[in-house]
Amino acid sequence: MTTEAHRQRFTLTIRFNRPMKKIFFLLMALLPVVASAQNDNMRVSITPHAGMTISKMDGNAINREKTWKTGWTAGAEVEIPLSRYYSLTTGVDYSAIGTGLKDEHEQYATVKSHINADYVSVPLQFKAYFRGVKGLAAHIGAEMGILTSAKAHAKMTSIRTMDIGDGMSSIFLWENYQTKESEDVSGQFRRIIYDIPVGLSYEWQNIVLNATYRFEVRKAIHHYAYDTSWVPMQDALTARNHAILITLGYRFKL
Repeated sequence: MTTEAHRQRFTLTIRFNRPMKKIFFLLMALLPVVASAQNDNMRVSITPHAGMTISKMDGNAINREKTWKTGWTAGAEVEIPLSRYYSLTTGVDYSAIGTGLKDEHEQYATVKSHINADYVSVPLQFKAYFRGVKGLAAHIGAEMGILTSAKAHAKMTSIRTMDIGDGMSSIFLWENYQTKESEDVSGQFRRIIYDIPVGLSYEWQNIVLNATYRFEVRKAIHHYAYDTSWVPMQDALTARNHAILITLGYRFKL
């Protein structure tokens, strides 16, 4: 497969799955449950954390079958107690999300592709601790994400006749080779998105394990295929991020 052909296959005309509604509504139902006294000393705390992301995109703006991909996240959370049972949290996170794309196979080549979308996010969440399970809490809120980078990556693995020197190759000897390409696609993404983070956390001896799902309200991609008034009834091409963040942190009380 030639490089030009590969570029044509790789060019983004960016389609996807339905959101994780069951997780969202389950945690919404659990959130009002109050708990044992978690904020007895009523002290503000900060929790630096880091971990992994599991993400996928959904929508008609990417015309390839999507798969889940892993990435990383890091940041810090500030918790402000409101009572013995409830808190407000805010902070900042850097998250590498995006989507994987199903491998493409040809006779002598395989193309592996994915899209990386990196965001700096600022959440504001309401947190409630559960009754009878010390350290367990649910949280929900609103979050703004600012896009810092969006790139599409592809790696092609194929075979070719072996170079034997002096510009010559052997028709009897073959070798594997790889080529990599990267394309900046940030122009197709919105600069600012909004989402609803919802999840659970568990704290033990100031070590905090947190799992959060982000439901994206303002879609990451929203544009039209034809930027012209001659096609007034065209549908927008859109795509939404689905991201699960799993982090481990340590709480410092101020």
